[in-house]
Amino acid sequence: ETTTTTTAPPVPIAQLALGDSVMLGAAGELTARGYTVDAQESRQFSDGRAIVEQLSADGRLGDVVVVHLGTNGNIEPADLTAMMDALAEVPQVLLLTIDVDRSWTEGNNALIFDAASTYPNASVLYWADLAASCPGDCFQSDGFHLRPDGQKYYAELIDGALEALEAPA
Repeated sequence: ETTTTTTAPPVPIAQLALGDSVMLGAAGELTARGYTVDAQESRQFSDGRAIVEQLSADGRLGDVVVVHLGTNGNIEPADLTAMMDALAEVPQVLLLTIDVDRSWTEGNNALIFDAASTYPNASVLYWADLAASCPGDCFQSDGFHLRPDGQKYYAELIDGALEALEAPA
């Protein structure tokens, strides 16, 4: 008697949103819009890189990945390159710029812009510029963590950016 074991293929995550505490604040809004949110307080970019590499190796990356990392420290160029290489088969990668008053903000945002210009599947959502336009009571007292108005605005911007990418030219 022979026993055969069948393993189901991995199920891709259709729309992954990967971030730190800024995204974590909007997790409810993003989840309601169909995103699988993997956001964690104090997450470093290198931690996000490891997550993306593992999901890629497991065949779990789907059609959309949104990345909002870099708030908590410097993005190392090698980490960004490795992450983008792991995301090479994802049709739409949306990178959000960071909006915090820190010494690394300008450099991190420059790396994000460079990645979007280097990888054809990547685009940028200018969170650093758009955050100030949020209507209502959007931010906690620190100026960057999201209150309910900000959570809704953040999720709407992400949806709008992805819809614009899908629209025919």
